[in-house]
Amino acid sequence: MAVVGSAADLVINRVVLRSSGETLSQEAFLALDRAGAFSRNLAAVSALVAVAICLAAFGSRKSGLPLSARIGILGFGWALIPIVTLMTFLPLAWTRVELVLIVAGLAHALILLVILAGIHWRSTKPVSVALGLLMVAYVSGIASLIVSLAGGRVMWEHTERLAFAFRWSGELAYLAAAFALVPSLEIRWRDARGKWRGLAAVAGFLAVCAAIFMWRRAAGNELPDLFYGALRLDLFAEYGNVVWYAITLGVLGGVGVAATLSRDPTQRQLGAALLLLLFTGYAPRTPLALLTSVLAVALIARVALSLAHRRANGSTS
Repeated sequence: MAVVGSAADLVINRVVLRSSGETLSQEAFLALDRAGAFSRNLAAVSALVAVAICLAAFGSRKSGLPLSARIGILGFGWALIPIVTLMTFLPLAWTRVELVLIVAGLAHALILLVILAGIHWRSTKPVSVALGLLMVAYVSGIASLIVSLAGGRVMWEHTERLAFAFRWSGELAYLAAAFALVPSLEIRWRDARGKWRGLAAVAGFLAVCAAIFMWRRAAGNELPDLFYGALRLDLFAEYGNVVWYAITLGVLGGVGVAATLSRDPTQRQLGAALLLLLFTGYAPRTPLALLTSVLAVALIARVALSLAHRRANGSTS
């Protein structure tokens, strides 16, 4: 449900309403606004429940994590959940900037702790590499924000250049992390279910590519700003270069959809994590995007634990 809600939130709130809000009739705008609010709340509630389940798994002794790691993850996690819950159900006018900054700090701290937990389990190489790249991506995103705020206050002449360097390197790490997960997503073409999953992957790829090209045609020269607002990606977001994003996101989206149709729960979790990463975008700032980022990283860490247990059982059998 979190994946479905995040997808609807991306399409309705961050693409359609921002790109075509002025050209829609009042009735259509209000209908889309209500649908967007429902999808946002659905994603938030589903993600809150899923994150709580992941926190319980990380905090148990069976996780194999050191006591200090379990306390850190549970501490930041159970501080984050009530605040995001309040921000989800309270009116938007009651949300203060200080509260958003607190959520951002708690979410990033929790993300880094969960990534370290996933690396601690010494899973398969693709998952471990993906977790390492995600750490680079989130640290670069934080560094870019800090450089922009601090450098802007002291009027440092190299602020913009350094901030862009951090942001673009983090964006590349974010995309590389998503691709690093692909080898772990197995599609067996010989059986009937594998063929259906293969067709779903192709359909997902074509749908993402078609949607981006239609968006480019509708947005015109405003595409880079709209693309950055929706997914916070701007390295290849120029009108003529967006084809690279279409291919990249299309491949990842198709593989993610195919993985969610697997019978293996580990594959389904990995596919859901990949889709959540894509729908959330790089270096999120809103409370919902931060929450779904936490969920995506937590799912990857749980996959790391599951694969580590499989390797251990396989080596002892």
